[in-house]
Amino acid sequence: MGMYLSELIEQANECLKSIGLSSGSIDDYQCSAFRPLERRLGNPYIADAKTIIDEETYFLNLFDDGIISRQTLNWRIRGIRILSEVFDTGCFQWKVFGKKEQISIPKDYEIVLDQFIETQKCGDKRKAIKQSICRRFLHFISEEGILNVASILPHHVSAFIAHISEDRPKSMDDVITSLRGFFDYLCKSGMYDKRHWLLLSAPKCRDYRVRDCVKVDDVVSLLGCIPRDSPSGKRDFAAMSLAAVSGLRAGDIAALELGDVDWRRYEIRIVQGKTSEPLCLPVSKSMLDALADYILNGRPETADRHIFVRHCAPYQGYHDGVSVACIFRNT
Repeated sequence: MGMYLSELIEQANECLKSIGLSSGSIDDYQCSAFRPLERRLGNPYIADAKTIIDEETYFLNLFDDGIISRQTLNWRIRGIRILSEVFDTGCFQWKVFGKKEQISIPKDYEIVLDQFIETQKCGDKRKAIKQSICRRFLHFISEEGILNVASILPHHVSAFIAHISEDRPKSMDDVITSLRGFFDYLCKSGMYDKRHWLLLSAPKCRDYRVRDCVKVDDVVSLLGCIPRDSPSGKRDFAAMSLAAVSGLRAGDIAALELGDVDWRRYEIRIVQGKTSEPLCLPVSKSMLDALADYILNGRPETADRHIFVRHCAPYQGYHDGVSVACIFRNT
């Protein structure tokens, strides 16, 4: 039995709720997986799942042509397969969408871990990574019979590192950094007085090279090839100019709001998305002129407070920095 695409998307959202996804995650699927498909197809009557699956080819071609990123492609494919599953069965039970069961640790360790995380001045994502790694460490040593942090010995730390490296060989930087911060907190708090945790201070040789900075002539050439006689061209020029002169991350450029610009003092004030730290950046008059030209002469009329918005309905700010990265790739 067929249904309209909007009805299918609504049913898929209900399925996401039923498997325990948060409202924020459901919004992510709506924005990055379902809505782009609805914008492309409109609201057709779907007679069979093949109609939806066939759209994978369209988005794969966009990726092959460099128009969308790998992350964007993954969202589109994920949305298509969710809708196909819901259409065929009325629900789906993909394990990847289930909540992970939290590793249990003794109550005393739980208190220490919460106190440690509260002292960390970083974004929520980094806090979650540190909390996960330290929780696994505390669970590991509790399984070894260590129920007090003062009793931790060097071989407990080295054994845990060897253990976790089997699961996270690509994330050992995070493991070492998290444990180093945790032991530093324990020592400063008077809960631990041994210094052998300094074994965690050995620097790790990175397995990739640091790329050279983009040359000034290349930046000028890049900006010079952006057509500025169209609304989207004004947007692209302003976004790329801002990236070139400020060094802001793509996510921070996407999140930039009208109130973040101090036009009189030639400054941009934001709270960085990655670190949650405030940042005040001086910018040149020419940079602000590019922003003003876009806002006044290229930006669609919308109540959305983001400076950079989509140029097709709905006229909303970008969901994340991927769209800004796509502007760079397409320039």
